Amino acid sequence: MPEMAKDSTTDPKATPNYLDTDVSRLQSVASRRLSLLHKLEIYTVYDLLTYFPRGYQDWTHLVPIVELKDGQEQSFSALVRQKPSIRRKGRLSIVRSVLSDESGTIRVVWFNQPYIATRIKKDETYLFRGRVRRDGTVFAVTNPALESADEGTAPGLKPVYALTAGLTQGFVRTLISGILPQGIMAVQDILPPDLRRREQLCTAAFAYEKIHQPSSDEDLQIAAKRLIYEELFLVQGGLRWFRRQTRTNTRAYPLSLTNETKAVLEGAILRLPFRLTEDQRTVIEECKKDMSGGIPMNRLVQGDVGSGKTAVAMIAMLYAALGGGQSVLMAPTSILATQHMATISRFLEGTGVEAALLLGSTPAAEKRRIREKLLTGQIHLLIGTHAVLGDGVVFRRLALTVTDEQHRFGVRQRAAFFDRDNHIPHTLVMSATPIPRTLALILYGDLDISIIHSIPAGRIPVETYTAEDKDEERLFGIVRRQVEAGHQVYWICPTIAASEADNDADDNKEEEEERLLSAEELYARLSGEVFPDGKVGLLHGGMKPSEKDLIMRRFLAGEISILVATTVVEVGVDNPNATLMIIENAERFGLSQLHQLRGRVGRGTNRSICVLKSAKKEGLAKERLKAVCSTTDGFVLAQKDLELRGPGDFFGTRQHGIPALRIANLFRDTDVLARVSLDLERIFREDPDLTMPPHAMLPKAFILRFGSEIEHPSL
Repeated sequence: MPEMAKDSTTDPKATPNYLDTDVSRLQSVASRRLSLLHKLEIYTVYDLLTYFPRGYQDWTHLVPIVELKDGQEQSFSALVRQKPSIRRKGRLSIVRSVLSDESGTIRVVWFNQPYIATRIKKDETYLFRGRVRRDGTVFAVTNPALESADEGTAPGLKPVYALTAGLTQGFVRTLISGILPQGIMAVQDILPPDLRRREQLCTAAFAYEKIHQPSSDEDLQIAAKRLIYEELFLVQGGLRWFRRQTRTNTRAYPLSLTNETKAVLEGAILRLPFRLTEDQRTVIEECKKDMSGGIPMNRLVQGDVGSGKTAVAMIAMLYAALGGGQSVLMAPTSILATQHMATISRFLEGTGVEAALLLGSTPAAEKRRIREKLLTGQIHLLIGTHAVLGDGVVFRRLALTVTDEQHRFGVRQRAAFFDRDNHIPHTLVMSATPIPRTLALILYGDLDISIIHSIPAGRIPVETYTAEDKDEERLFGIVRRQVEAGHQVYWICPTIAASEADNDADDNKEEEEERLLSAEELYARLSGEVFPDGKVGLLHGGMKPSEKDLIMRRFLAGEISILVATTVVEVGVDNPNATLMIIENAERFGLSQLHQLRGRVGRGTNRSICVLKSAKKEGLAKERLKAVCSTTDGFVLAQKDLELRGPGDFFGTRQHGIPALRIANLFRDTDVLARVSLDLERIFREDPDLTMPPHAMLPKAFILRFGSEIEHPSL
């Protein structure tokens, strides 16, 4: 196995601090490109080094045109026989030409890459790579990658990186190539030697070099094996280590109730307009037990859409208030925060506990009043958005933080409260993304887990169906009937604008018949042609927060009947009047997103429907959509997605407050994850404080991997 014995940490020239170098200090990184790199969360050389390719273009084997196979991505050398033509349809540009070699000809088309028309010349030969369509002797290729053939040799394996508009593959490749020699000298081999031998893992230097510049498939597999293991080791080990620091070095306010305050709590629970499920009662008792001790609670409440997590959070906050502490609940949007405030205020009636709402739009005078009352302890519960993280927000005795829809708040935001005094608040995290418990126990190394399986009585399951483009008129009729009945509709699109995904010349784009329908296109059509008087609204992530709030308020007020939106509504509000959701290009969404989006309807007592629209008629994508139609149980869906190992990510790690995985895949690599868990158990059992020589580098490695997500040892 290449380079297995060589260890970069023995090189006296290795300079670990180089990894902390800001990318702004690198040549060719001007201010505009710097902001684009920041959009990709690339801030340092370490971020560049660990910005792994999402795929590779294999130019090592050139196929004669006549031997190209249908549906496969292949490389070939061809002469440009026909001068490229270009035409435009609105925002869409189409470049066409005909290519040939000694064995045959192939038609080629590029969408939204107008510069191709001047880049390639008639009667010159180039190398092309793309997914080929073959119908008998007729060949076609869409949006192929393009390379010069001047030297007469293929360029080998070339990395393909995820980009953002304004960056090119060439720029990112050059940037990473520039830092690679010094970067691989600086990277430390943090995995213990005995573990490396047992797992047969190559050195860090070899892995980081070959993942970006593989000279063969074998090198690539060796590098990927090492980096997948290392990433899962760092993320899972970091969570365990941070949790140990919390339990060892921090204290929380122990909360307990008197007989009198217990009666107040029970009275508030009895006045709820519904009965708590057995699961809810179990979770509440777990939270009360945690908060009664001096070790900070760090508990995840995992429940399906509509399972009643908010009720658990309300009761936990009231428990904290009656025990002499304060609580804060952070919501991802001002509308959701306002809705929480209304629900919690009703719940608190008669308890003597005061709640306040703090938003970015709260008037300055009201903000001052809230801050003053927080400091004196007169306000017991604070509900808000990111405004609750402001410098002027200081609590007298903060005992509990509650994060609603955890994937909108990272570790760093929660950590903002931790330096207010010498105590750490108890933390309650709510997630509506169910995953199998066995995997959750491994993934959530820093959290105790509570699960709410049951759904409150009275909920009507959402009916889910699939549809194709040919069903469009029928869908229009369904929408029209829903609106005439006084109900409201969500219509979801995968992108904002038509050209949103068309910014990377080296990526293979969608073929014309599979082009994604954008929210702007659909809004223009529905509001202008199909439902000109139907009160159609548009909502997407490119809008200003104030604009998004206004649209959602109008939707809640019934002023908008049909809301065309992107996944910005995934974390939405409770609108019982919304009874229909249509999701365009549904195969483009992960099962988690489809399940979360579906949860926006069915919140009331009326029959609700979700339609998954897709052109896919077979294969894995179709099977995954059928799975969504077959059940409304998120835990069943999670298990099904693990079995299918589809490309969609049911639970992206970011939504759970840990760094995004850069090379590991929690579907594909579950066996590696299990081995990592066992190895870490052994390491922490033998060396709990990680001070022995084989493990001494691990704490710094954990902090480097988590980066700015970590701002306090309790995390």
